[in-house]
Amino acid sequence: MFFIDDLLLRSLGISLPGLDMIWTLEQIHKFALKGYYNPDKIKNQIKETRLLYEFGELNRQEYEQRNSELMHKLDMAQKVMEMDIGSKMDILG
Repeated sequence: MFFIDDLLLRSLGISLPGLDMIWTLEQIHKFALKGYYNPDKIKNQIKETRLLYEFGELNRQEYEQRNSELMHKLDMAQKVMEMDIGSKMDILG
C-alpha cells in the first residue's frame, strides 16, 4: 500500500525524503552497492589470499581460483564506480 502511495505521489511531483518509501529503498540499495563493490575491500582480500598462499594455507589451485574470482569482482567494482550506478536521474521528481 505504501509503495502505491509513493508512486502516486511521485507521479504528481510530490516527494517527501525520509517518508518516501521509494527514496528509502534507493538509499538502502546505494549503501549495499557501496559495501559490495568497494575496490579497496576487494584489493585487501586479494592481498590476504596472496599471503595465505605464500604461508602455505592455500594450495596453488585454490589460490588461482580465489584470485581469479576476486580479480573479476574487482573489475566489476571498477566498472560500477565508473558508471556511478548509485546515482541516477529522478525522472518523476
